[in-house]
Amino acid sequence: MKEEYVLKKVTQLLQERNWTLYRLAKESEISYSTLSNTFHRNNVPSVSTLMRICDGFGITLSEFFDEHGVAVKQLTSSDQKLLADFHNLPRSDKNLVNAYMQGLLKVASVLEAPEDGPPATDPE
Repeated sequence: MKEEYVLKKVTQLLQERNWTLYRLAKESEISYSTLSNTFHRNNVPSVSTLMRICDGFGITLSEFFDEHGVAVKQLTSSDQKLLADFHNLPRSDKNLVNAYMQGLLKVASVLEAPEDGPPATDPE
């Protein structure tokens, strides 16, 4: 059933990235309670919510529904803007951006919220 596919796919993407539902809520700019209720009630998110979830994951809707891995990776609009800005930087600044991104990835893994909900204090 397609309804089951959507929630299973979101769960799979969370596991692949080692993300919590709280992290997905932050990345998708959706309230944690909305996502949590969706999963606990086994409700399929609306198309607009699913699009925001895909944006949070950095994928397109076509990539989300690509069961066979044949879709070509398409850049989201935010990916395209980031790459365009990056290409306009001098080489030395590109190196700084790369180092900064690696640092952010390390910090994000340390600050990851527990599976059962948001942390007691928000790290931001």
